[in-house]
Amino acid sequence: MSISAVEGNLPNVTGVESSGNALNVKLSDGRTVSFPVDWYPRLASATQRERTNWRLIGDGRGIHWDDIDEDISVEGLLAGKRSGESKRSFVNWLKTRRQPRFRPWKGEGYGERNNLGLPARLLILGESHYEKESDGWDSELTKAVVQDYIEGGVYPFFTKVFHTVLGPYTPAERSLFFNSIAFYNFVQRSVGDASDIPPTKEMWEEAAAPFRATLECLRPTHIVACGMRLWDNMPYDEDFWASPPEALIDCLGSEKFPTTWPPKSLLGRYRYSEGESVILAIHHPSWKGYQPRAWYPVVKRFLRYDGSRNT
Repeated sequence: MSISAVEGNLPNVTGVESSGNALNVKLSDGRTVSFPVDWYPRLASATQRERTNWRLIGDGRGIHWDDIDEDISVEGLLAGKRSGESKRSFVNWLKTRRQPRFRPWKGEGYGERNNLGLPARLLILGESHYEKESDGWDSELTKAVVQDYIEGGVYPFFTKVFHTVLGPYTPAERSLFFNSIAFYNFVQRSVGDASDIPPTKEMWEEAAAPFRATLECLRPTHIVACGMRLWDNMPYDEDFWASPPEALIDCLGSEKFPTTWPPKSLLGRYRYSEGESVILAIHHPSWKGYQPRAWYPVVKRFLRYDGSRNT
């Protein structure tokens, strides 16, 4: 994308500041023009560091962000113009820009009907890996961990997820379950070698774009997010995030949530180019007070939701 200098008496840009979900552009005539980053999808998906890496172009009549290849002109800002980029162009850029470092586990039966009563495209969303770089720090780590569990490895987290979704199933069913779903860890860097180490603010922020790219590839209809800390730090950009459908709230209205969080606050949906995902947040299965049987009725009802009120 490119712009040209506009003839006339337009002011020049003298500075750009990022504040939350807004950008403030200072002009040579003393004005400051503020606009939400959601007006420009590339800026919305950028990290705070990328938003601050800007430079002037067109003799100060425009701004360019090198990291995301975005241009905005003074003329466009003063006219209140949003991005003119097509959805197809944005999605193609998103897919090639920041692919996840840890590729998601995608079961062989993901996307197909199964006899477990699960949605064909269910994504279980974890928080992060806890590994030393020397212990297998590569793009296949997520896949390797899930495969090891299927083959008999001991991972209490996965066992609790398994029973949270399916109830009192036997270990013999674990292969069928994991080959029917997708699993992805949101944070794309190891946070250390102990589970009590939280991800940093930078880790959360830089994970947003790979997450969006992953949704475009997997196109899940249902997402179960494991952990309230994860839920607090997921992206909530206006063009990407939406409130939960009323039909979903109605569907879960009779269930007792085993948490002090208001049930409605643990539901939502993400939009992608070919559809959307409804999402439910649960306590992290590795939390010492976690009980799969307490969450099972809620998760079961959530997974039965198909977009209608009579679910």
